[in-house]
Amino acid sequence: MYGRRKSPVVEAFLRLLSLVYGLLIRLRHGLVAAGVLKRRRLSQRVISVGNVTLGGTGKTPAVMALAVLLEQHDQKPVVVSRGYGRSDESRILVVSDGSRLLADTTAGGDEPVLIGSRLKRVPVVVGSDRFEAARFACGQFGSDTVVLDDGFQHVRLRRDLDIVLIDAVDPFGNGRLFPAGILREPLSALRRAQVVLITGADRTPDVEPLKQAIRRWTAAQIFTSRHMPTALVNILTGDPKPLAALRGTRVLAFAGIARPQSFIATLGSLEADVRVERTFADHYHYGASDLAGIYQAAADHGIAMIVTTEKDGVRLKSLRPEGIWLLRIELAVTEKEAWETAVLGRR
Repeated sequence: MYGRRKSPVVEAFLRLLSLVYGLLIRLRHGLVAAGVLKRRRLSQRVISVGNVTLGGTGKTPAVMALAVLLEQHDQKPVVVSRGYGRSDESRILVVSDGSRLLADTTAGGDEPVLIGSRLKRVPVVVGSDRFEAARFACGQFGSDTVVLDDGFQHVRLRRDLDIVLIDAVDPFGNGRLFPAGILREPLSALRRAQVVLITGADRTPDVEPLKQAIRRWTAAQIFTSRHMPTALVNILTGDPKPLAALRGTRVLAFAGIARPQSFIATLGSLEADVRVERTFADHYHYGASDLAGIYQAAADHGIAMIVTTEKDGVRLKSLRPEGIWLLRIELAVTEKEAWETAVLGRR
C-alpha cells in the first residue's frame, strides 16, 4: 500500500480489488449526482477536515486548531465525528459538553475523546449519520459552526468549506486506490476541495513539487503546516515536563497510529536517544500484557523515559499506567493570516 515490500502475486490481487473499490466509489458519486442519494444541508456553517488517504495526515491536531480558531473569533463551534471503532457507531453520543468529558474511548472513540479532553469550550458529538449528529449537536449546544472530523468522503452532508490534508513526506503512497494503495479516492476528488493543507512540511526539503502535483487536480488554496511539539505530559497525573527533558535521554517510543515513523522522527528532532521502538496497529486497544511488555523492554534496555502519542494516551488511561509520557502536538500553519481568512470565511 505504501510502495514497499512488493509481492507480485499479492500486488496483482490487491489491484484487482482496488478496481472493484474504484467502481463502487464512482457508483456512489453517480447516485449523488443523479439525486438518488440526497444531499442535505444544515442552516449552520459546516467545515469538513478530511483527506484522500487512509490516515496519518494529522487530522486531529487540525480539527482542534480549527475549533480553537473559530472559538477565539466569537463563533460557537461543535466537533462532529463518526468515532471510528467505538462500541456502537450508529448511536449519537455526546463525548464532551465543552466543559466535561462524558465518554471513554470504548463508547466515544479515541480521536473524539482526545479532542474532547483538549478542547475546554467546544462540545464533541459522535454519530455515523453525520447530518443527524450535527443537527442534534447544534440544537443541544446552540452551535453556529460544525467542524466535521474526517468528513471529505461523507458526501451526503453539504459543506461550506472542504479542507483536505496531505502529508508532505508520503502524500499518496504508491498512488493506487485502496487496498492496493492508501488512496480512499482518485486524486481527481481533490477538485471538491476549497482548501488543501500540506502537513509535516518541515520534514521535507522542498514542498514545491508537491504543490505543483496538487495544482494539477484542484484550484483550491494550498497552505503548508508543521506539527509542533509543545510539551510532555504524564498520562496518569497530567503533570507537564519541558521538551528539553528529551535531549540526550534514552527513550522507549511506542505508538498505535497510522504512521508511527513520523512520531519517531519528531522525537529524533528533539534530540531524544530513541533506543527502543514499538509499533502497534492504528486504533490499537492496549491490554495489561502490552503494558507489561513495554515496561519489561524499558528495563532490559536501561530506558530513562517511555514516550507515546496523545492518541495512544487516551486508550491507555484506563490501565492507569505509571511513568509514561505523552508528546503533545499542535498544528502551526505557515501562512497564518491567509489561513485564518480562508477558514473564517472573510473576504
